[in-house]
Amino acid sequence: MIDRSVVRFMERRMAPRTPKIDPKDARDNLAELARFYGDGTLGTPSPFFPVPAAPAMTVTSQGEGPLGTHVVDLSYASEYEPFLPAARDLHLRATENLTAHARWWTSDRGRPTIVLLHGWGGGNHWVTARAFVVPYWLRHGFDVAAFVLPFHGARAPGTGVAKSGALFPSGNPMRTNEGFGQAIHDLRALSLFLRSRGASSVGAMGMSLGGYTTALWASIAGPEDAGGLDFAVAMIPAVSMSRLFWRHGEHSPQRVKAAKAGITEDLLAEAFAVHAPLTRPARIPRERLAVIAGKGDRITPPEQAEALAAHWGVTAHWFEGGHLAQVGRGDAMRAVRRQLGGLGFTGRGFRS
Repeated sequence: MIDRSVVRFMERRMAPRTPKIDPKDARDNLAELARFYGDGTLGTPSPFFPVPAAPAMTVTSQGEGPLGTHVVDLSYASEYEPFLPAARDLHLRATENLTAHARWWTSDRGRPTIVLLHGWGGGNHWVTARAFVVPYWLRHGFDVAAFVLPFHGARAPGTGVAKSGALFPSGNPMRTNEGFGQAIHDLRALSLFLRSRGASSVGAMGMSLGGYTTALWASIAGPEDAGGLDFAVAMIPAVSMSRLFWRHGEHSPQRVKAAKAGITEDLLAEAFAVHAPLTRPARIPRERLAVIAGKGDRITPPEQAEALAAHWGVTAHWFEGGHLAQVGRGDAMRAVRRQLGGLGFTGRGFRS
């Protein structure tokens, strides 16, 4: 019930930001976008995901954190340049989104660092810290960095928490595609910084939209790549934007108009293929990958997690709860922590 209520809220927030559909050319325009974004971009390396330069980082101390850590806010210019030339003016107008943000809980001991990726509508560091139980990972030998996705939190144009996520992902395929391109670009830049500051390894753990982004990052840059990942954990992940948009919008006016214009789920899948996590194999060894999912999830349904687990060749860790009420997830989190620890991804822990 909670999950379904959130889906209705998401639809209401996104609807005003969805471009009007002109039935005369909507299908042709989407097909043209699909061809442009799919032309020579679906492999690895991909020109859609260029390697960033190390960022000029602004580091602001926020004082002492839990378990002997130091809390630091990080900000840096997002040097991402949209792949589609027609998207560049729109990209530059969202000035808030041109600065990337993260909060870093650091021990200054050169420990493995987990980059946390929040879900849709997130981006508040306080909420992210509680959703991922940051002290748990600090206690078990990891440093943690909470990243803010494009158009979320402090990167959302306008004011107020209701703006977070309203523009990304959205019914605008061009902005959605470029948003994922920007997310990976800025995350790789953050990884370069964390390694330059002594992180022994860098991994990602993301929920929902963050799970999608984690799986995408894992398919683009592995341990041997600049700004890459050593391990990845996708929680309650999405893996098909086209399927989610089509499923959740089944009775919406936008879906009805799209169908009348000749737009199909398959055409949306072609348009989003450039960033779909199942388009490419993971660049991380299978034993360093994990999927956590809820059997009662009604936002990113279990079939999405099952598809990612099959693609990665791993067995998903399941809990009984849903997307928001993650009842019983503790065992799954502990199993993943033991998995990472068994691979040597752990540093010196703290005693609480």
